Amino acid sequence: MRCPSCSSSAVLHDTLRGEHICTRCGLVLMERSLELKPEWRRRPGEKLERADVTAGIDVTQHDFGLGSKFSVSKDLPPSWRASLRRMQLWQQRSRANTWEQRSLRGALIELDKLCEDLSLPKGIKAEISIFYRRARAARLTGGRETHQVLAALTFITCRLRGLPRTEGEISRTLTARLGIGNYEASRNLRRLTKFFTQKFKLKLPHISTDDYINRFAVQLEFSTRVIEHANELYRSLPKKFKQTRHPLSLSAAVLYLAAEASGEKVPLKKIGDVTGFAISSISKNAARVRELTTPREG
Repeated sequence: MRCPSCSSSAVLHDTLRGEHICTRCGLVLMERSLELKPEWRRRPGEKLERADVTAGIDVTQHDFGLGSKFSVSKDLPPSWRASLRRMQLWQQRSRANTWEQRSLRGALIELDKLCEDLSLPKGIKAEISIFYRRARAARLTGGRETHQVLAALTFITCRLRGLPRTEGEISRTLTARLGIGNYEASRNLRRLTKFFTQKFKLKLPHISTDDYINRFAVQLEFSTRVIEHANELYRSLPKKFKQTRHPLSLSAAVLYLAAEASGEKVPLKKIGDVTGFAISSISKNAARVRELTTPREG
């Protein structure tokens, strides 16, 4: 780039202001120019890395991630680090200085733990956070256990987004967190799911058996051959039979038969533990599937 005034090629690009300036005569050739290259930054004590170019708003944080944050470098003397950590603690407390903010922060922390237990991605966690904020704004969470509300909203979001997470999995997480019985956890989960579905006017789609087959196959560490054979078995079944069977039980049955046919047989108890279905139901469905898929003689 050359200066149109003095024809000098000594043009400086000021990345901070987005200007191209001639260093010979001082003419500003361009201003407010956009930087199309990736943004990089270097934090104290860390390597050069790509900058976060998102909107900067995180709905999974009680203050949308807009509060000030600072880290304590390991290069500082121990006395300085201790002092800064105390300041960091008080700064975190000051970010939630009202009861409502502290309550919301505690709920979102529990949501983070729940999503970690269920291996849910951040996008799903963000959507659950939005549902929870809507429920609080509509005063639907009062008098209800926070863990149970979050569990119901998690189940609703997973169903809406087609993620194969069962009632049993979420109920077991509630049982571990709250120390209540599995029956009580399942009953409360169904009740709150129905309540929030009606209040938000949602229609929950059913998760297909194919999704459950793929997910349970990964959990049981089956090979690709078993997964393909299980899907073939499922597709070969009559439509009326598939409509009258629970997707969980049917997926467990075809996986059991596919593993048996491929030489990777696993105990029914292990499949029952993973799918959360009774061994007797899986066994009956497996026998029926074997009947329907075995070619008849004559």
